[in-house]
Amino acid sequence: MSYFFYGTLCDADVQRLILGYRPSPRQLRPACLPGWRRKRARGHSYPVLLRAAGSLVTGLLFRPARASDVSRLTAYEGPEYVTRALPVRCGTAGAAASRVRVFLPAGAALLASFDDWTLPRWQRRDKAVFLHSLQDQGPMPCANR
Repeated sequence: MSYFFYGTLCDADVQRLILGYRPSPRQLRPACLPGWRRKRARGHSYPVLLRAAGSLVTGLLFRPARASDVSRLTAYEGPEYVTRALPVRCGTAGAAASRVRVFLPAGAALLASFDDWTLPRWQRRDKAVFLHSLQDQGPMPCANR
């Protein structure tokens, strides 16, 4: 099953560190998740999703290529997140939705801040420190995106 990336995993350097390789263009496609909004997790630099009618979250559809991909993604997201199958659209606005796995906060462990989260802002403000913390955790980081 495919996965929808909407946060730090949309960054190519994070993908390489977490998966252990750089995904090919065939594995990643632009996609969107209707009915949700992306906010910064309170006290963290990474995002969480909240239901929001009429909203849309853009991201990437990822198709795992290696047996280890799913276990590495699960370890990276950690116990604060669970996956749910949600309808994600690829390509044009009229494209049919397909159900893919999306990492969502598990319970009230992660609260949303008031701030919207964007990849370019995260890359400017937080990426360097974030990558350094991932590299300190070793080849297969666990939790705390």
